[in-house]
Amino acid sequence: MGALWWTLCGALLAGGVLAAVVATIGTTAPKIPGTGPVSRLRTAWTGGPGGQREAARRRALLTAAGATFLVVWFVSGVFVAALLLGAGVVGVPWLLDAGSGGKARIVKLEALAEWTQRLSEILRLGPALGNALVTSRKNPPAVLTEEIAELADKIKAGWSPEEALRDFAGRLDDVIADKVCAALILSAVDQGPGLAQVLEDTSAQLREEVATRRKIEADRAKSRTAMRSMTLICAALVLAGFLIPYTAPYATALGQLVLALLGAAFAAVLWWTRKLASHTPVPRFLVNDPRSRVKQPQPVEGP
Repeated sequence: MGALWWTLCGALLAGGVLAAVVATIGTTAPKIPGTGPVSRLRTAWTGGPGGQREAARRRALLTAAGATFLVVWFVSGVFVAALLLGAGVVGVPWLLDAGSGGKARIVKLEALAEWTQRLSEILRLGPALGNALVTSRKNPPAVLTEEIAELADKIKAGWSPEEALRDFAGRLDDVIADKVCAALILSAVDQGPGLAQVLEDTSAQLREEVATRRKIEADRAKSRTAMRSMTLICAALVLAGFLIPYTAPYATALGQLVLALLGAAFAAVLWWTRKLASHTPVPRFLVNDPRSRVKQPQPVEGP
């Protein structure tokens, strides 16, 4: 039995070393700048372009979590309880923020439906697609002001409508937005009548999609409410539990092990519940696969 345990531990150690090497060095797949583990950690800490506010919030939560861990450990002397409460400082806001991403996408899709309808009305007046996209910059939906302004600026700077629309779809990052941009790209490549009607029909489909997603989010909100209440009650019980003598057994080594197992099981249930109550986006189709890039031939030097 002892040899079996040593074999199992050696296999786990070898697998961990291999995973660490692959995560650090990478594989033979084409490397995309800014996707390495070190780059991701740096971006998460600093926020990168346009993400300073979220990064500052993340740093504040990590600082508060560290302070909570030290204070609870100093007062109670129970390491696992301090670790669980410190992790809760970061985990509870993440849990309470479960539905914000889905709501933001719904608002963006509603604005996209409004912009698509307005673009169809502009196209009925007869301008070319590029000119219509530039004209749509006037009085755009507030949520998409930045994206539409950048789309118009790129077309005015000499980008082809197809390239500008692909970039616009990437910024929206939604399969429904890909459908709108795909119709516009097809018209830019092969011009023909009927684009205004297609956009009008697409706008109606977008509004139906928004209504459906709102109903789904309303049903998911019930699960999130129950999950939040359960999490806050359990966190309060753990915090107050070590102020009474009935939780003294959890201060022992065995008690801390049991507490760690209970905390891990509770965290796993919360993660699973949050995953069920979260929106899983449909994969986009207007994406550039880095594996499809053709390497440019190197110039041959003379003798």
